[in-house]
Amino acid sequence: MMNLRNLGAGIVLLLIVLGGIWFVMISSYEEDLGTKNEYLAVDSVNNVTMEKNNSLFDISFSNSEESLEWSKLSVSIDNGTERMACSKGNFTSNEIGKSKIAPKLSSDGVTFTVTVDATSEDDFTYLDLSNLLEGSVSNFNLRFSKTDIYLSENVTGTIIDDVNFEDLINIPNQEFTENSDERLDWYDYKITTHRVEPEDKIYVINNNGNYFKIKFLSYYNDEDEPRYVSFLVSALEDSDFPALSNPLLVSPAKCTIIESTFKSDFWEQDETIMIYENNFDICSDNCTIKIFITYENISVKGTQTILLS
Repeated sequence: MMNLRNLGAGIVLLLIVLGGIWFVMISSYEEDLGTKNEYLAVDSVNNVTMEKNNSLFDISFSNSEESLEWSKLSVSIDNGTERMACSKGNFTSNEIGKSKIAPKLSSDGVTFTVTVDATSEDDFTYLDLSNLLEGSVSNFNLRFSKTDIYLSENVTGTIIDDVNFEDLINIPNQEFTENSDERLDWYDYKITTHRVEPEDKIYVINNNGNYFKIKFLSYYNDEDEPRYVSFLVSALEDSDFPALSNPLLVSPAKCTIIESTFKSDFWEQDETIMIYENNFDICSDNCTIKIFITYENISVKGTQTILLS
């Protein structure tokens, strides 16, 4: 009898220990997104004036472990009056209010980070891929419900492995075998942490002769709530991408990003970038600017405010 009691107590103790380990794994889990790079912002050598093309400040990495892809970067500033997204291109994102489809133009000016609200228990969320707007059951290219993602009947896809999102610039010469028959196999389920993790691969989608590359980023929103699928999307070659010219989604950038080296797809580890006004008066006298930089939707550590003179 004593041996049975000891055995039972041992089993209970083992279960408690295993439960504690599992709880620690769940509570301390962090997605493999973002970067450990840290940045430092310094005032430009030129004084700000009433002109609308001032050089505002320079940014470089004070701690750097990797070069960052511009398609995954977002740089924005706040002058106390409004918050403005900066771009290497001519356009930046608009806030479109409440919508189940939330696209945000990255700082490269050609890639969107899209978040889809797939929380409904009963209904799919439909995506018009070319326009990055919410579609309908009769007009969509992808549909989302929780972890389930399907292509529409007139859309096909293929998978590219072991390639950076930035490096994929051409339409792949391979069969497009993904179709509407089965859901996309885009994630792994980690039973140890009870998390959905996107696989490290790129989908190339053929939408009636227009080709888009998609890389899934996360299944969780900023509050770590599930069923919010986020992904990068950009057009390949000369494919039509009307979202880039839709005034509901984009508008002229009020601040621009100038690279100190040759124009590239990466913010290099040893590179200094410069933030300029773009025909808009952001700061004409002493002013304090707040800086916000994200990578893969995760905040990058660094200078939060800078005084310009």
